[in-house]
Amino acid sequence: MSDPTLLDSVLELSRFDDDSAAALRVLHRHFSLKFGPCSLALVLVRDLPAGQCRLAGSIAVDGCEHVPNTDPFGLNSELPLFDDALANRLLGGREPRRIMPTATEAALPFSLALFSPRSLLGVPVVNSGEIAHWLVFGSTDAAPFDDVALDALLIEVNLAASLIVRPLANRALRDESARQRQAIEGLADVQRQLLPDNPAILGLDYAVHWQPAETAAGDYYDLVGLTRHAPPEFRRDLYDIWVVTLADVSGHGAAAAMEAVQFDAILRTYQGSEEAGPAGALTYANRYFFSRRTRHHFLTALALLYRPDLRRATYVSAGHPPLLHRQGSRVVERGADTQIPLGVLRDHEWMNHHFEADIGDLFVLYTDGIIEARNRSGEPFGATRLQALVASGPDDPASLLATLRAALFEHQGGPIGSDDQTLIVLRIGA
Repeated sequence: MSDPTLLDSVLELSRFDDDSAAALRVLHRHFSLKFGPCSLALVLVRDLPAGQCRLAGSIAVDGCEHVPNTDPFGLNSELPLFDDALANRLLGGREPRRIMPTATEAALPFSLALFSPRSLLGVPVVNSGEIAHWLVFGSTDAAPFDDVALDALLIEVNLAASLIVRPLANRALRDESARQRQAIEGLADVQRQLLPDNPAILGLDYAVHWQPAETAAGDYYDLVGLTRHAPPEFRRDLYDIWVVTLADVSGHGAAAAMEAVQFDAILRTYQGSEEAGPAGALTYANRYFFSRRTRHHFLTALALLYRPDLRRATYVSAGHPPLLHRQGSRVVERGADTQIPLGVLRDHEWMNHHFEADIGDLFVLYTDGIIEARNRSGEPFGATRLQALVASGPDDPASLLATLRAALFEHQGGPIGSDDQTLIVLRIGA
């Protein structure tokens, strides 16, 4: 029949979910039931010659903690190093070892750090295929460890340590995940600040859906008025010249978001002429999108410029899904003859395309996360479905966007897809 006190101790080990400072205390309480009053030290031997060690934590016979086990791996501080005859004799091999320090050894630094024991028992602790630590038990009695079966103790110590190490590793993983998430959320905040803040543009109504698959997104869009560049005769009191840009970095998450932020920064330095149009901006961005290192992402983009005084729309597509242009109930794809994405050829030059557009015309721009969204059966939302919804939807951009979102969410089973998703609906007003 099991000793209930020992069982309670094992249960305490299995319930452990605290930090490393508490871990050694729990192990000390557990093995004190086996050995009686004893000291316990955790020594680090990883990356050290045989027989040398660093003291990572220690608890005296009375249970008083003298060296808190706050940095067991020596990552954040310089743990004290021991390289004397006693440390060499106890830790010089790979098997559990019990010794009685000689009078000379009893005066050495390692013995003093272990509270000057009359007998010592060292047991290697195995983790991830290597011996990184030893647990060292000490006693003021001459022979408390004589009847201990060392092979069985080796298994018991390592099982007990594994019950402690697992939650410590999980806690470290949680902490690291929290730090990484905080960093990504900071990046996402920066990215959101770069998105347009609902700019008022004369003669344009619009609505936008921008939804990252993760905290940060590889989808990027911008909508800006360009009337400041208009000729003197332009009727600034009636309407604005505007341009919308939608881009999609391959992949998603933090790395893609960094590329999108860089793309935005490059575009903001562009000082090209109106004659160069959106193709000039993409050609410029592509040149500086390259760096001295090999890029692991490319970027598709579609930019649409509108001159209301000329009723002329100009677009360029760089590997991006085509925009949908609705006139009445007729929907035309523009940009199906797409050019290559950014980040493929450094010196590529994109070309503009022009078409007529008038009051009441609707434009729908989107990223591939929309048409590639899948339902439980693996069926994609698809360009055909999107085009049909645009053709039959309401005229108001906000209402049409709501219709598209509802259909998308129903199809994919919720508001967040497996990829970043952006939908932009624009309507030329009077």
